[in-house]
Amino acid sequence: MKPKFSVVISNYNYADFLEISIASVLAQTCTDYELIIVDDGSTDGSEAILKRYESQATIIRKRHGGETSGRNEGFKHTTGEIVAFLDADDYWKPDALAKVARVWDPSLGKLQFPLQIVDSDGRPTGGRMPRMALTEGRVDHLLLDVGRYITCPTSGNFYSRKFLESIFPVPVEEWPQSMDSYAATYAGFYGPIGAIHEELGFYRVHKNNMTNISGEEYIHLHQIERLMQRGLRLRSLIEKIALEKNLSYSPGIVTDHWLYLKLEIARLALLPETRFPLLRQCVVKMFRSVLTAPDLTFLHRIQWICWTTAILLLPKRQRVALVRISFDLASTNPLARTVRLT
Repeated sequence: MKPKFSVVISNYNYADFLEISIASVLAQTCTDYELIIVDDGSTDGSEAILKRYESQATIIRKRHGGETSGRNEGFKHTTGEIVAFLDADDYWKPDALAKVARVWDPSLGKLQFPLQIVDSDGRPTGGRMPRMALTEGRVDHLLLDVGRYITCPTSGNFYSRKFLESIFPVPVEEWPQSMDSYAATYAGFYGPIGAIHEELGFYRVHKNNMTNISGEEYIHLHQIERLMQRGLRLRSLIEKIALEKNLSYSPGIVTDHWLYLKLEIARLALLPETRFPLLRQCVVKMFRSVLTAPDLTFLHRIQWICWTTAILLLPKRQRVALVRISFDLASTNPLARTVRLT
């Protein structure tokens, strides 16, 4: 017997994208699903869109409380064995649910697949999230050693209901955003991680993404700092889980990983006054991480070393430009794709 899906879309002022997201669920070739849409107090044209789908989905309207608040509310109304949270600006291919159902195993903490990156108009950029191959199998040893495994954004994750019941509601005060990081981390300690390595959905890049660092004419330093804070919350979460399970963990989890160090180097490079000693220390740590990271290919190691060395040695203006294009997920420029190292 095939499992039933619960799909939760949490929306806040994404009227420009919401209907495409909803339509991608309703177009699934696998029809054994329920769709729950939570509107988190939108003030744009979302309500007019939601009214058109009241007969095809459960619509929940609530006061604005943030991303995690909306997903907590949506999960309360789910009944399926497999639960997915589809971002209101993302969408799936028609056979996504069918392919997940085909390989689903109830013992999994979660099953994940990569997403093709598109711009605000839905045009492919040539990139994918994540860039590297997804991790599968047991990942708890990776979380305890380096604090990460290769996972995907919210819309590419499918969770066991039994697992989610053990961690919901997600604490809103600690995790107002990035529920995917919270759930993906706990899932790594719950059971094996499954992976489909085919792109079955689309990750839309636009100005309101949390991971959007680059503005049209400037770099969002505050956004880099927000992502770093998310990394520190992730570190605290792994420490908490390890203590609960009486497990040992490396003292450098998360903060010694190349993904976090990329953020730290970018932050230091963008500060008004270059703090060269601190930058140099981070560069040394980056080299160590890059050379020992099991998730990096030889080509990725070379790219990282070249990027990091250039950040250290280039003048301020060129340094800023290099930081910007390395975070620009929407760019179709070949140079930007070469140095986009996530």
